[in-house]
Amino acid sequence: MTVSLAEQAGAFADRLTRTIRTIVGQDCPAFAATVLEEASAFRVAQSPASGIILSNEAGEPILRMDVDYKCIYDEHDEYMAIEESQIRVFVEPKGCEPLFRYEFIRDAATSIPSAHVQFHGRHPDLEQAMKDSGSSTPRAKARITGQKPVSLAALHFPVGGPRFRPALEDVLQMLIEEFGVKPAGSIKAARTALAESREQWRRTQVATVVRDAPAAAVSALEALGYTVTAPNPPAPEKVEKLRAY
Repeated sequence: MTVSLAEQAGAFADRLTRTIRTIVGQDCPAFAATVLEEASAFRVAQSPASGIILSNEAGEPILRMDVDYKCIYDEHDEYMAIEESQIRVFVEPKGCEPLFRYEFIRDAATSIPSAHVQFHGRHPDLEQAMKDSGSSTPRAKARITGQKPVSLAALHFPVGGPRFRPALEDVLQMLIEEFGVKPAGSIKAARTALAESREQWRRTQVATVVRDAPAAAVSALEALGYTVTAPNPPAPEKVEKLRAY
């Protein structure tokens, strides 16, 4: 029996809440799944949308994360899929422009990676390189002619495509390791919680990739000694997902 999109989005919101509260404490606003106007999609975000406040060892806020997902059914109307997601990190308090942002757009334009990270700030050498870039693609040519901005934030750095993109757990752990964010409990407990949640996310992605490339999955299983009986006709390959930028 197919689980409704509302139930899947609600379970996803609950999992995010458990993970976040393990890191920052029980006072952090919960994630909730809210139906959108089109009724075929749900938004999963904090309610109220005050952000995830990350503090140092003295309990002083140093960073804020804003996290937002748009959830839809997959092409078979069976499993929840992420249509768009955004993870933004700001200086706290009073940070208006993000330091960086991880974004995913399921149906992104072919010239933009579906999963990407954008950094905000100044990088004179990089910006000069953008001004001096070639003109072999419309995006590059638009920068030379002044039709597109020349800035670090305008670059989209690919991070794994639709199947292998970073998860929220990866960003959270990076902030702990690199910025010295103090978890609500011990560092060890935070790492363990993030690892367990990351494993759950990646197992879901593994199952999705298997549906993309069933022949490769069969070959890998048979190499491990499994016997696999193929359906007739065999399941189709979703090559476009494996090739997606």
